This record gives sequence, C-alpha cells and structure tokens, in this order.
Amino acid sequence: MTNDSIVVGVDIGSTKVAVVAAQGSPYSKRDTIEILGFSEVPIAPGAVMNGSVENVKQVGDAIRTALHEVSVLSDLDIGLVNVSFGGMHVKVSEQNDGVIRPTSSAGDEVTQRDVDQLVDDMFRAKTEANYDVMHVFPKEFVVDGTRGVREPVGRTGIKLGGDFLVVSANNQSIQRTIKSLAMADKSLRYDKMLYAPVATALAVLEEEEMKAGIALVDIGDHTTDLAIYHEGILRYIATFPIAGRHITSDLRVGCGIQPDNAEQLKKEYGTALSEDTPLNIEVLVNYLAGRAPKQVLKKNVALIIEERLKEIAAMVYAKILESGYADELIGGIVLTGGTANIFDIEKLFSRVCDEMPVRVGIPERLAHTPKADAVSNTSYATALGLAWASMRPIDSRVKSVCKSSEPSGYSYSQRIEPQPVKAPVKESSGVSIFGKLFGRKDSDHIGEYE
Repeated sequence: MTNDSIVVGVDIGSTKVAVVAAQGSPYSKRDTIEILGFSEVPIAPGAVMNGSVENVKQVGDAIRTALHEVSVLSDLDIGLVNVSFGGMHVKVSEQNDGVIRPTSSAGDEVTQRDVDQLVDDMFRAKTEANYDVMHVFPKEFVVDGTRGVREPVGRTGIKLGGDFLVVSANNQSIQRTIKSLAMADKSLRYDKMLYAPVATALAVLEEEEMKAGIALVDIGDHTTDLAIYHEGILRYIATFPIAGRHITSDLRVGCGIQPDNAEQLKKEYGTALSEDTPLNIEVLVNYLAGRAPKQVLKKNVALIIEERLKEIAAMVYAKILESGYADELIGGIVLTGGTANIFDIEKLFSRVCDEMPVRVGIPERLAHTPKADAVSNTSYATALGLAWASMRPIDSRVKSVCKSSEPSGYSYSQRIEPQPVKAPVKESSGVSIFGKLFGRKDSDHIGEYE
C-alpha cells in the first residue's frame, strides 16, 4: 500500500530502533492518528553512544530490519521517513536577530513571509566549528522595538526581530545518522530530522499543558533530556548524561551480577521508593551459567534504584530552577522514556522537585485499534511524535523550525515541500552513592553509502 498521507517515524535510540507508520485517522474527526504498523529492533551495544550514532552498519542493519517488519506486516511501501537525533553532541543556545523589511514603509504590516525569512536567516547563524544548526525555535518577536510579541503577523512596523532557541548538532554525528538510513536502503529519504525530545513532546503533551507550562523529562538509556514549554512555546532545553544505564550499572556492581541480569532485575522488580519494600523478600538471579542463582534482597534493589533516581531528579530540578520557569509550570513534570516505567517514579520526582505535580507521559490521540494499544507506551513515544511532525505544526507561527533536507543553495522563493518517494524496503536479513561505595566513575538528501 502506498499513500501520500502515510508518515513513518524512525526513532534511533541508544539501545533500539523504534518505527511507527501512521496516517490521519479516517474513523474520527478528532485530532487523532491511526497506527498502520510498528516495530522495535535492538541495536548492538556501543553502536549508539550518548545519543550519537557511532557504528553506521549496525544502526543501518537495525533500521533495515525494523522497516522491513513494518513494510511486510502492514503491506506498506516505505520511501520517506522522519528520523530523530539527540544526545550529548547537541548544543542549545539563545540567539536574537532582526531585519529591516526591505519593501516596507510606515503603516505596512508584517507578513508570514517576513517571519519565515527571519527564521530562515537564523539557520545560517554562526555556530562552533563542525556544528550545524538543525532547529530554530522562535520564543518571542520584536516589532519596531516592541518586545514580547508572540504573534507578529499583522502588526505594523519596519523592523522585525526575535529571540530564538537555536539547536545545533555535530555535523559528523548527523552525517552518520544519514548514512545509517542509506545503509538500511540506498533509496530511502528523510523529510524531517527532529530533535528527539521535541518529537516526544508532540506525542505525550497536550496543547493545554504546553500553554499552562510543562516540563517534559525523557529518561532514556544514556541521556536524560529536559524540554520546558510555556504559553505554547518551547522555552528551554537541557541534556545530561545520567540515565537508565546508570541504574543498571549500579545494580550490576551492588548485586555482583552481569549487565543483562541487572537490566532484567530493574525491569521486573525495580521500584523507585524503598520505604514500602519489606526487608525479608529475596529475589533469585541467574547470573552465570552453571552457578546456583544468586539471592538478592529486593530491599537492596529498591535502595540502589532510589538513590540513582534521586540524583537524576535533583539534576532535573536544578535545570528547571536554572531555566527561570519553575514558578510557571502549572502542569508540572511529565516523565517518559523507558526508565519512566519504574514503579512509583512519579512520587519520587515529586518529592525531590518540591512537590510539583508529576505524571508518566503515555502517547495519546490514537485511533482505538489493536495496533494503537501495542504502541501506547513510552518505548514508542518518540517514533509516534515523529509521525505527528508531518501532521501538525511544531510551531504554528512559522513555516518550519527544521533544517531543510534539500540540497544547499535553494532559493527562498523556490522552496517546496519534499514529496514521498516510493521505495520498497529490501529484504532484511556523575557518580551515585553506590558509585562512591564501590569506587566506580560514570562518566538532505541521502546518497549512496560506500
């Protein structure tokens, strides 16, 4: 099946590739999407580090397998995708710029084209060497010296400026992501490359929350991302390298077991608060072939997880205070990512973050189908958000906040939206308390890839 309205989100995480194919729901007039297919494929350890693609072949293999599963099981031809990027190589800065409208005169009104041109100019803003501007998010505009203008179109003025949140990324890391797509299928194209927490927000946050003030906290495997929205505008972004794998590492050291056993222990018996865990419950862990299972106290598991989560929550709250929006977050905090599934994590975050309201963000606005039930969890949140990115504006005030995937050198007046290409998918073939105790440190176009 091929249809121009079908969009495919490819989320490249640190441990897995998640793919979702969707389209606007034909069964409802509400703002919902219908899930056509989905897949989740693990990535080889070390192929993605701190959010950055390091092994192009291994990531490409995972993307190929995931796309093949979606293509075959859902009878789809996939040629155009939206893909995520993120990690510690991403840098966020606040910048401002302004122009004198060349054709304007006193009394003329600011047009949408003026605003789009101003945003376009910001994509050519100076960044560090080897970094490219990937997103430009307008915060507020300035018209003839009047600051704090949320919507400039229609206001009269000659000088137009704005304050922007500029997201740049290491161009080598971005190129490795693009090459991974080419490795999966040489004919594959991407429409939007979207910063992962922004994509996730599209799937798990409500517009009313974004207007009221909300902090999205995505706790992945290698990194934790924070995105703050207020008055419907993205105001602040932060990332730090303490996340789910550090909990697993703490359990590995604290319980004397292997990483895979520690990950399983975290998922099956993990809880964020130790106070309600009895002292006498033991868990048997098969940690080494040919050896008797190791007995581990569930209370100790809870203590280890609690201490690391307190550290993560404290870092999040420190960033919220640093942003200056702590008193504006009426909606509180929304947690997502695999670590957000740990029992009672909302209570722990609320306690650490001065009793702010906290909830776990599950993707909403999905047409009620069995496939929707399967993806309505934190694992698919970013992939779903990538699908939403082609169906709803990230910022309704501008044409696009994303870097164009077209070849460089295009003319502003000639820019057109990329069209889907039919291309069948080929056959697939910081240191915590326990770190201190044990002495441990944590520390556009896609061409052929040779």
